[in-house]
Amino acid sequence: MNICISNADYLVRDTDRIERGVDLLINNNKIVSIGRNLPVSSDTMVLDAKGCAVIPGLVNAHTHLYQNFLKGASAGLKLEEWFNTDLFPLIKKILQEQKSGNTRLNYLWSMIGSIEMIRGGVTCCQNMDVSTITTLPGIFKAWDEIGFRGVGTVNLANRTGWVSSGLISEDLKLYRSIEKLIENEHDPGHRIRIALGPSAPFLCDGHLLRWVAGTAAAYDLGVQIHVSETVEEVESSLKERGVTPVGRLAAAGLLSERLSAVHCVRVNQEDISLLRNGNVVVVSCPKSNMKLGSGIMPWSTLKENGLRIALGSDGCASNDLLDMWEEMRSAAFVASLNSSDLSKVSPSDVFRAATAGGAAACRFSTGILDPGMLADVVLVDLQAPHVRPVHNILNTLVYCVRASDVKDVIIDGNVVMLNRIITTVDESLLMEEFEQAANKLYQ
Repeated sequence: MNICISNADYLVRDTDRIERGVDLLINNNKIVSIGRNLPVSSDTMVLDAKGCAVIPGLVNAHTHLYQNFLKGASAGLKLEEWFNTDLFPLIKKILQEQKSGNTRLNYLWSMIGSIEMIRGGVTCCQNMDVSTITTLPGIFKAWDEIGFRGVGTVNLANRTGWVSSGLISEDLKLYRSIEKLIENEHDPGHRIRIALGPSAPFLCDGHLLRWVAGTAAAYDLGVQIHVSETVEEVESSLKERGVTPVGRLAAAGLLSERLSAVHCVRVNQEDISLLRNGNVVVVSCPKSNMKLGSGIMPWSTLKENGLRIALGSDGCASNDLLDMWEEMRSAAFVASLNSSDLSKVSPSDVFRAATAGGAAACRFSTGILDPGMLADVVLVDLQAPHVRPVHNILNTLVYCVRASDVKDVIIDGNVVMLNRIITTVDESLLMEEFEQAANKLYQ
């Protein structure tokens, strides 16, 4: 399909290159040209971007879509209590439903989460789901139908820690089933991919972590893990093993450009050096960390040490929304609160994390608007009173724009939302079915 986005008020190629009054031309699933008065063929779909900012699609670099069933259900709990009080009962029920043959839930939570993200200009996410071997087919079916770009991350754990043993898998059987899944489902050239997700260092023994490192290298997969999220996690690791959680990942050979390390709230200078030397992408989830009282990721320190940073919403049980505009604002404000120099983390840094940083975490050629890049493009309407006047477009995007300002969304060269209407699925029917399933599951 040929698409021309014409006469953009602002075209944000990246945080350092912003152009005005230009066009962007898409052919099939790639950006082919950017400039003024581009020639277009008669079969080209033209989107008028007058009064709009044209930006790279936002990337939600870490979430758990199954938690859509727990929106607004939790408050006032720390991580461990939250997990055992709110989250594990849901997981247990979902696993029971899967065993009884109900796989529709996987499709529904993925579809509704994708609709919310698309409506907010998110074109790609990395989703670490529950019991992913059985849920991935439903997740991928939803993403395929709606036209979303995503990474399905296989959640792995083989130690109990403070997590119920209902989540623990048998190693040998697990390894082979994952390898078969990768061989059958993973396509590195497709917009839907597989990654490996050892849940957290304290939930994985050394053998599992080393297996993940070797398997990811063999199949060219990304890896994502929660790490150093709380004081208790770090203190327990030091007491039991004599090293921090990041040190355990280094010993297992996991610190590489394949890895996205989620949270990193409680990291010391040695941890930061290890992450930097491994070229790891750190994924910050500021709203989740605030709600669970986990702390604040030291963004300015990571930036000064040359770390690549992405942004994620985390799951709706610890955030309640999949809104990356709120995540950007929260990241900017909490970084200011955590630093004596308010200029150390700028709106440019935050916007980069939500675009190019997220693309690096998900390992897709997106996040920048350049010829040859995958065509994940978003048009943001700048006409609403809460957006005007525009003095600095990056400041406006981070501080002022809301999800409801997103007008059109293109993913992989296809228009999936046009004038705020999802074009690929019947949103109202899906919402009705999801609501019924959610109420039944929650009861």
